[in-house]
Amino acid sequence: MSRLRVFLRNPPASLSETPSFLLNTHGQLKLSIIQEQEVLVVSVLEARGIVEDCQRSCDSYVKIGMFPDSDPSDRQKSRMVPECRNPIFLQTFYFVVSEGDLHKRLLFTMWNSDSTSRMSALLGCMSFGVRSLMDPGKEFQGWYFLLGEELGRKKHLKVPTQHNNPTGNSKSSSV
Repeated sequence: MSRLRVFLRNPPASLSETPSFLLNTHGQLKLSIIQEQEVLVVSVLEARGIVEDCQRSCDSYVKIGMFPDSDPSDRQKSRMVPECRNPIFLQTFYFVVSEGDLHKRLLFTMWNSDSTSRMSALLGCMSFGVRSLMDPGKEFQGWYFLLGEELGRKKHLKVPTQHNNPTGNSKSSSV
């Protein structure tokens, strides 16, 4: 787990000038979400910085679905990438969005599959408001932090370009 200092305004000249807080992150996920009429085209590209959350080998996969949803069968799942701490997924998923979905969130959860116990452990998550994703004027591409379950179900946090590094140990960010 990495710690990220988040500033409530743009990064100040000195740390004492602007209020900030520390946020625990669980790695990063690279995504591309494009709106094409009533369809969201979601590409899960790769992940990084999940080393500390996987004790042994990391057999990870990503689940995507509308939240809250009433039908778990509507969720989609990437293939599992075995024994890799920086998995490359390169998979695209399609979500047809109806008027009733606009109040929901598109939830991304990343999991580590344990073949011995046949259980999966949540590594982190993030979510995006569907109404916002359907705005053709907005762009959702790049690296995003994997957050804890409670925060990740409500928010997403983009990795700032100037702090976009392979280790995921960003020290500051503006919100």
